[in-house]
Amino acid sequence: MLVRRYRFFRNACIARSASLVLLATAAPAAFAQQVVLSNIRSLDFGRFVAGSGGTVVVSPSGLRARTGGLVLLNSPDAGQAGFNIGKFGNGASGGEGKAVIVSLPADGAIRLVSGASSMAIDDFNTPDTLLPLLAGGTTLSVGATLTVAPNQAPGAYSGTFPLIVNFQ
Repeated sequence: MLVRRYRFFRNACIARSASLVLLATAAPAAFAQQVVLSNIRSLDFGRFVAGSGGTVVVSPSGLRARTGGLVLLNSPDAGQAGFNIGKFGNGASGGEGKAVIVSLPADGAIRLVSGASSMAIDDFNTPDTLLPLLAGGTTLSVGATLTVAPNQAPGAYSGTFPLIVNFQ
């Protein structure tokens, strides 16, 4: 799961996040095997001015765009979330060449909250939800869309989303 924090300065929003990961396990053999996830980059919507509202879109490739009356500000840290899907634990060998299936949150399920104010995150996306497990690990990039209300209240917004990875 990914934690996001937002802090407003005047009418600008800084979006930074620290990530935590939800591990999912599957047991295709008689012993348990584990998919190991490591966060290598946090989802960051960057700084913006809410204005008349709209959306901030971060693609899985890290490109940032806006819709509506938002004004994007220079944000060198803005970009997609990144995870490394690694080998299995518990001393299990192998796994390379197998596949993992990634499940992202449903639309409308995730909200970032600051006091009584909130913003919705929707359209979580990744280039592929079926990934091969490589010997050095497989990289997964995740983008999403943040919906900002007109004159969104300033504050420190935070929230999480589940990321489920199943070994096949």
